[in-house]
Amino acid sequence: MTSVLNSQAAIRLRNLFHIDHPVVFRLVGAVIFLTLFGITMVLSASAVQSGLANNGNYFQETLKQAGGAAIGFALLGFIARFPEFTWRSQANNLIYLGALMQGLVFTPLGLEYGGNRNWLDIGFTTIQPSEFLKLAIILWLAIWISDNEWVITEGRLADWKMPAIYVGGPTALILLGGDLGTTLIVAIVLMGMLLLAGFNGRLLALVTLLGLVIVGFLMNASSSRRDRIAAWLQGCSVEDYDGICWQSQHGLWALGTGGIFGLGPGSSHAKWSWLPHAESDYIFAIVGEEMGLLGASFVLLLIAVMAWSFVMLIREYHETFTRLVVTGVFFWLVGQSLVNIAVVLGALPVLGVPLPFVSSGGTSLMANLMAVGLVVSAVRVADVNRTQFARGVPR
Repeated sequence: MTSVLNSQAAIRLRNLFHIDHPVVFRLVGAVIFLTLFGITMVLSASAVQSGLANNGNYFQETLKQAGGAAIGFALLGFIARFPEFTWRSQANNLIYLGALMQGLVFTPLGLEYGGNRNWLDIGFTTIQPSEFLKLAIILWLAIWISDNEWVITEGRLADWKMPAIYVGGPTALILLGGDLGTTLIVAIVLMGMLLLAGFNGRLLALVTLLGLVIVGFLMNASSSRRDRIAAWLQGCSVEDYDGICWQSQHGLWALGTGGIFGLGPGSSHAKWSWLPHAESDYIFAIVGEEMGLLGASFVLLLIAVMAWSFVMLIREYHETFTRLVVTGVFFWLVGQSLVNIAVVLGALPVLGVPLPFVSSGGTSLMANLMAVGLVVSAVRVADVNRTQFARGVPR
């Protein structure tokens, strides 16, 4: 009886998101588990601060997260059905729209926090345009490279004019807003896609070095970022604990307090105003505190399943568009997950990037789920093209 119910649930899930591939099914399954686990952890991590900020409404952040999940899953299923011509016809428009929204952060609608100007206040909520811009950049670059593969190995510098405009321009807007964490993730995505496409490794290393110099200059221009980097490199002094090291130190203490089995759901001490952004950037610390090593390992296992699914799809599909879309989303979601966890562990300085599908943030969650929808669509595009080729039908 249980196996029948499980089979029926699997069939419903496949039909809901139009999934025809077993690896994609595992990918979406891991994403669903991560998202549901994330909503539960947001409920625990945000309850105290939500109650203080919303006149005793302890569920405000959780309701936003659940709403973002509902909209995100609806968009995942919708986007998964898009054919290739839709992506090709709308790629430029999506870049225009994303760049316009990102540009609005420099107007009175923009919000600044912690030296980053990367949010828009639209009255009833705030949105982070750079999250959607990541998706637009991946899509545009995948299409451009699939149409201009010769440029990767034989092209001149002048042949890269369009990517410089359509990819470099939006990325520069993110960087101008001071969001170095998001800029780092975009850079990781671009490097991963270009390497898989066959771009010259030495030249890419040179470009990366130049980018690091620019980022280093911008970091040095901000005293708070400079102090965070210095504290990370040299270690925290006693004077730093009440200042620049407060968040990172309390994150480590929270993570280590949980032991193997954790303090129990809802039992975190750090969320009681000790750990800033416990529900977003540092939610992995709360996972470790409340769920222990077992809970943290569960999150890592789901991320590993997600990563394995992406790698299997990259190995299976040799169509350039599909491989590059999957690669871009892989480096975005898995790379950002590892960066977030590395920050909590102290292996990287504080960068302010959320844990995909788990951290609080409706914009981020919706964009993450839309990215998975794009992967499902790209796989379906490849399957449809293969079927048409086998039947002798021209594309």
